Amino acid sequence: MKPLSLLCCLLFAYIFAHSQSISLNQGGPTTSKYYTEIPYEIIYGKMFVQVEIKGKLHKFLFDTGAPVALSDKLVAELQLTQLDKGRLIDANGNSNTTTTVRLDSIKLGDVTFTGIPALTLFPDWYNCWNIDGVIGSNMLRKSVVKLVSDKHLIVITDQPDKLTLNKKHSVPLITNAKGNQQSDPQIEILLNGKVRLTLGFDTGDNTFLRFTDDLMDQLGKYKAYETIANGFGATLMGENGLQANAEKHLLKIPLINIGSARFNNVVTQTNKGGIPGVGTKLLDYGDITLDFINGKFYFDAKNEVNVIDEKQWPLQATFSNGKLIIGLVWQKGMDKVKPGEQIIAVDDKDTSHLTLCDLIGIGPILGDKQTAVLTIKSADGQHRKLKIDKE
Repeated sequence: MKPLSLLCCLLFAYIFAHSQSISLNQGGPTTSKYYTEIPYEIIYGKMFVQVEIKGKLHKFLFDTGAPVALSDKLVAELQLTQLDKGRLIDANGNSNTTTTVRLDSIKLGDVTFTGIPALTLFPDWYNCWNIDGVIGSNMLRKSVVKLVSDKHLIVITDQPDKLTLNKKHSVPLITNAKGNQQSDPQIEILLNGKVRLTLGFDTGDNTFLRFTDDLMDQLGKYKAYETIANGFGATLMGENGLQANAEKHLLKIPLINIGSARFNNVVTQTNKGGIPGVGTKLLDYGDITLDFINGKFYFDAKNEVNVIDEKQWPLQATFSNGKLIIGLVWQKGMDKVKPGEQIIAVDDKDTSHLTLCDLIGIGPILGDKQTAVLTIKSADGQHRKLKIDKE
């Protein structure tokens, strides 16, 4: 299963690493020469669509970094055929058992897909979105998928000539890497004009760039980044609880190229586990086309050069044991606050009774603020005020 992270805002980045005897790359559209446009709702970087199953509409998460998944409730309602049992390992190293079932028929827009394998592992926090399932990459692998950011539209077709595609804006799209049982899309990006990386494109992740300690270590010899802060704590939450506290690193990458588009001063943080990737923040800067048929990824940027250079908070929040807590502290804040201390108010707004679903509903806990006053409850029950600023 994928872990959950709250990085002052809510970030859901999920990794499926399954050990199964069957491939999830089965089934597909029932017709050829299809073209359909599906509106999507976007909530804090998450994409949601309506699908039709047996004449009934259901809300699904649209997640290219995952395979198709269904809730237990929907599996029971549809009485689906079991294909296999396997184990999944999350980014924290936790293992869970899942069952694979066959989804006989599902309609997305005007296109019907049949015989699609789907996982039944469905984290509790999915229920906060009131969704019944996930549209994943194994269902999309025979199509061309265009994400039109300004119109909030997803185009799905097997006719790429119906789309305006510029080869200059493309990079390779890889779905057949060894061990890839779900066709999750991998794309090529260029760091500082000299280092080529192949990373997953994951619409289940609302960040721009997801990094790991291992990747940081590999890129160190190329001087591809600047370390702007070191920290300590935990932000990722799996089914079995919060990950162990560990060192974290805040990195600035001077230049990233995706196709012909350029991004200056990209800031990202590392995590000990997980898989590096690019998320839906990229849609803020243009439209994306995943041509699974011809192995091409197109990024049509609104502007050729984009300066990101985002300011950062000295700490990050997460949710654990029913409480909003300090998850991660960067070095500038280490003498003021400790990981694990509870945040009971933000600018005198009570946060002591918030649930995880509350946080998912209200979005980033610090919103668009540039400064905030947190009320902190320490381990011994004492309260204190802490003013923090984005820098």
